[in-house]
Amino acid sequence: MDKLIAVIKLVAKTGLFFANVDGEYDAKEREFIENFIANIEEVGSIEDELKDDVKDTLNHTYTLDDIVSDTKALIDGFNDEESDAILKTLNAFVTNVIKSDGKVVDEEATTYNEWRAQLGII
Repeated sequence: MDKLIAVIKLVAKTGLFFANVDGEYDAKEREFIENFIANIEEVGSIEDELKDDVKDTLNHTYTLDDIVSDTKALIDGFNDEESDAILKTLNAFVTNVIKSDGKVVDEEATTYNEWRAQLGII
């Protein structure tokens, strides 16, 4: 369960980082991330502490270095197949966050490409 908690928290942090990368946390981006959190709350086997931890991630500011470092540290604890699945999930989530406001600005695209390159996401 500890690994699941770490993955969920990383997804929330990464989504928040990319929602703010252009300097504007758009209402649609916020709604997308809040829906992610709401879906976590609907899973009966996830404890209230995890829900609170995930919500707490939204009260912080993260850098690309933070996100990359946290991601590398997390996937280090998984086998290759699991690591690939986590990276694919993160990539899909980030893509949806970036597109959720209906526009992808240069800064988002550049940061997204840099993030993918640093993590070896093809």
